[in-house]
Amino acid sequence: MLEAVSVASRQLFVVEPAADCESLFSLLQAAGWTLHRCHLERLTAQAGDVVLMRLPDQPSSQLLTVLEQSQACWVALLDEPPQPSMKALLGERFFAAHSLPLNAVNLLDTLQQTQVFARLSKQQGERQTRHFLGNSSQARSLRQQLERLASWSGPIVISGEHGSGKKLLARLLHEASPRAGQVLVHVDCVRDGSGLFDEQGPLAAAARTTVVLDGVAGLSAQDQQRLLQTLQGKPDLALLIISRGELEQALLQGSFREDLYRLLVGQQLQTIKLREQHGDLLLLAEHIARLHGSSASRRQRSFSDDAIDAMTAHAWPGNVRELCSRVVRALAQARGRPINAQDLGLEAVHSHDAEVVTLEDYILRAERQALDDVLARHTHNMSQAARSLGISRPTFYRLLHKHRLR
Repeated sequence: MLEAVSVASRQLFVVEPAADCESLFSLLQAAGWTLHRCHLERLTAQAGDVVLMRLPDQPSSQLLTVLEQSQACWVALLDEPPQPSMKALLGERFFAAHSLPLNAVNLLDTLQQTQVFARLSKQQGERQTRHFLGNSSQARSLRQQLERLASWSGPIVISGEHGSGKKLLARLLHEASPRAGQVLVHVDCVRDGSGLFDEQGPLAAAARTTVVLDGVAGLSAQDQQRLLQTLQGKPDLALLIISRGELEQALLQGSFREDLYRLLVGQQLQTIKLREQHGDLLLLAEHIARLHGSSASRRQRSFSDDAIDAMTAHAWPGNVRELCSRVVRALAQARGRPINAQDLGLEAVHSHDAEVVTLEDYILRAERQALDDVLARHTHNMSQAARSLGISRPTFYRLLHKHRLR
């Protein structure tokens, strides 16, 4: 509910340059927003619920890094229609976008919606399911790896594309470990690397809790040496290393020690690309809609056929984070009706774009859709799932194998 968020708690971070917004600052403050003007490089991962930024023509590496680490919801300001690369980024990482010059009423409405969903996202994230969702073979395999590694004492590298759930896996590993009662510690090694080795620093905490290290590849040669010596003396420190491929790249470039690399990568966990999580896309989308729709006191919304087709055709470069961002935005757009492709910010797949299919193709699609739907309702009860379809358990399991859902 919109009124559930205290007016006094409205924190808006405006990324410089912000000259185009200055005329609206007094209006925003009158509406209860506390404004914080800052440059991109000074924006921390924990900064506020909402960030407002004038988007450049092309994304810089610094912007991509900040977006990857940010826990806030972002609203973009655009001078002109975005280029394809920026259009993809908008879909993946921004809650909304407004064209300049700004319409004050529309911007205020967007900022209010953005803050509500930012708060709900954090609340739901704290109460999130204790396992990695999905019925695909990839999701089941990942859950098995999580169970196996939960009791491991030592470094674990969690790698994968941006938005694919690396930090979620880190949290799930911690919560399944003997250290679950302790606070999970996150460290940005690029920004806070020098404090890693303080007497009361993060590495000291790793003796009793789990420490997540992001940006290890950016450590200086001196700090790499110190980390190596620490791990050689205490190989059982519970360190979770977040990597997007930069560790391997730094190793190839000669900027990262090979002996330290070997110590870190003894155990590895790889996230799943959403486009490869066959059969789980609709389940995940519906889970996100239930999570956020119910929290916003709105009835659960279904997805229209064109939305399902568009989601299936989309490549999901931003993975689950992009899916969550698009579904949450769509919830705000769809007023009393099923979510469609336009609500999701995706191109509808028209019939002339589709391949010619046979009756057998349609039968296979219907079987797959039925399995996806019933598994979403009865994730942990295969007998009930089979009964819902009016078939025996052996037949149900044959269909699961046929569609590679087991």
